[in-house]
Amino acid sequence: MPHAVRKARWMAHPQALAGLLAADSELMRRTRSWLADPGSMTLKLRKRTESFSVRLLRQRPGRILADEHEALCISPRSRVVERDVILLADGQPLVFGHTILSTGSVKSDWPFFSKLGTTPLGANLFFDPLVGRSPIQYARLCAGHPLMRRIAQALPETELPTTLLARRSLFTRRGGVLMVTDVFLPALEVLMRPRPAHVAIEKR
Repeated sequence: MPHAVRKARWMAHPQALAGLLAADSELMRRTRSWLADPGSMTLKLRKRTESFSVRLLRQRPGRILADEHEALCISPRSRVVERDVILLADGQPLVFGHTILSTGSVKSDWPFFSKLGTTPLGANLFFDPLVGRSPIQYARLCAGHPLMRRIAQALPETELPTTLLARRSLFTRRGGVLMVTDVFLPALEVLMRPRPAHVAIEKR
């Protein structure tokens, strides 16, 4: 597989992705807003839907991806603990979440990580005063990217485009560093549309 396909080009501002989005300027504005939102994606989805759930795909040791090691300042051959999930709202897969951290920092710096199961990671990250966050980076993932292949395997009945937009950032806690990547799935576009002011979501 070509090296460039395995490595996404991560950028520092969502405006840099404007040319990669559809011609619809309103869609571009909404997408950039969602990409750049510094808040919890979990809370954002819960506020806009009737039901929310997490589908755990994997949580196990693995090899760091080609476009991840420089961001974490570790060797490209490093082993990490990785966690892949699908965030679903009203039964629709909206976001693919990919998290990595060094194997040595799981118990000491992120004691909750190994016990998450189907609990969303954001439920811990955004309410822990010890957690800091780096600026968000943005990219367009092509079909050959490892995360795109994982998404295709997890959602075999979903028709996926050849590229998907993603964002990622580093979280720190004590001496540990954790990187979270969110990949926006096609169904999220519907949820990004503004709701009429009179429409309220009733929680089950």
